[in-house]
Amino acid sequence: MTIRKHHLIASALLAAALVIAAFAMSASAAAPLKITNCNNAQTKPKTVVLTCGDANTALKNISWTSFGGATAAGKGTFVTNTCEPNCAAGKNVSYPVTVKATGSKKCKGGVSVYGKLALTFTGAKKPGKNIPRSWTGLCPS
Repeated sequence: MTIRKHHLIASALLAAALVIAAFAMSASAAAPLKITNCNNAQTKPKTVVLTCGDANTALKNISWTSFGGATAAGKGTFVTNTCEPNCAAGKNVSYPVTVKATGSKKCKGGVSVYGKLALTFTGAKKPGKNIPRSWTGLCPS
């Protein structure tokens, strides 16, 4: 073989290696973040249950303006049970909110979820100080 053929073969092999490396990097790149909704991680969920044990607190009718990157943002309705006099007899109360999801947390199976949800109550009527404005995301079980 001539030197020119060796260079062509080497160039072709190098190009093939670069294409394979680029493909492998894109395939292994971090998947878009999801939000944990009790037992599973979801992309752009319309509802997120915040208290999975009793489902007495949730975000509903969420409309996402951004999702999957470092930050997700949306708006929806925060619904919680007053649990007065007890949760079985309590009433649901609702408040409009904006939602901001930040941070990331790696879970089993390689899924990554947002680690924190921050709520801003946007209506004239605001819930009491006992209602958390920040929720820490957990991995799906």
